[in-house]
Amino acid sequence: MSNQQNVLLDSTEKIPVSFWRHFADDETVDALENPTIATINIQGHKEYVDDLRPDFVKLMSDGYFNVPFDNVTDPWLTEQVKLVQEQKKVIGQRRGFYNIFSPVTILKWALYDAESELPAKGDERLTELFIQYPEEIKHILNVLAKNIIKQVKAVVVDGGADGVYYSTQELQSSKYTKELFDGIQKNVDLSVIDAIKSVSDISILHICGFSGTSNHLEWFIDYDLPIVNWAVTVEGVSLQQGQQIFKDKVVLGGFGNTTDDVLYNGSKDEIEAAVQGLLSNVDKKRVIIGADCTVPRDIPVDHLKWAIAAVHENVV
Repeated sequence: MSNQQNVLLDSTEKIPVSFWRHFADDETVDALENPTIATINIQGHKEYVDDLRPDFVKLMSDGYFNVPFDNVTDPWLTEQVKLVQEQKKVIGQRRGFYNIFSPVTILKWALYDAESELPAKGDERLTELFIQYPEEIKHILNVLAKNIIKQVKAVVVDGGADGVYYSTQELQSSKYTKELFDGIQKNVDLSVIDAIKSVSDISILHICGFSGTSNHLEWFIDYDLPIVNWAVTVEGVSLQQGQQIFKDKVVLGGFGNTTDDVLYNGSKDEIEAAVQGLLSNVDKKRVIIGADCTVPRDIPVDHLKWAIAAVHENVV
């Protein structure tokens, strides 16, 4: 699988590394109603990449987190195409992977009031719907998947993204079972993944652990994207262990992404030591260093530079 690594870096010697953050103050605001978000997004990518010089870039979809439920309209697609085209211009020759959320994630977000409820309420409500109305939920998710597939094809084929950073996760409920996952969620996720693979031979599966979300990683082994990213810190599953679970994949991550983690608050020596720890027992031909998820907006850029430099000191 070193071929996947080489595509990211155009090198057979250095281990790839990258980190990413949001640039808009609120990434969930509708970019079609607030077009300045696109400018902030593009300029943010330019300044960040110029300063940090990562090996590849996650192209942030700030302003397009919410997929239209009734029908995907032309502006929603064409404006994202324009966004990706501009993002690709400012990141230079680096590979860029556009962030796209799974149908289950999109639907659960729609089922809670962000102003008065915690996100877990959406997970709980959707789990109940899975149990009570499985066929109806399958239909809704498949309609959403068709719209998300349009998004995938637009940003890769027309926008020029090199691939997709596909973000999915389990529903966070004690009632959510592997049977529900396999019977409903897995099938709809795989339909989107098939579409991703039809337009790109290198994309990233992100099993999201943001805000402490936990997942059974082994449930995702059939999600056939060549690079897999999960929350090492939240799941308690190291990169080395992940290489055993995802046997033919390149694994991405290693660093925690909260303000309590060493990447945010550590010294140069501590961050360099953390890098060496991450790389000490892994197959270096199948590893990319990054974080569990998006890093805080106010993380010191020097900390990220220290980590990148320390990774590049290692050879495959």
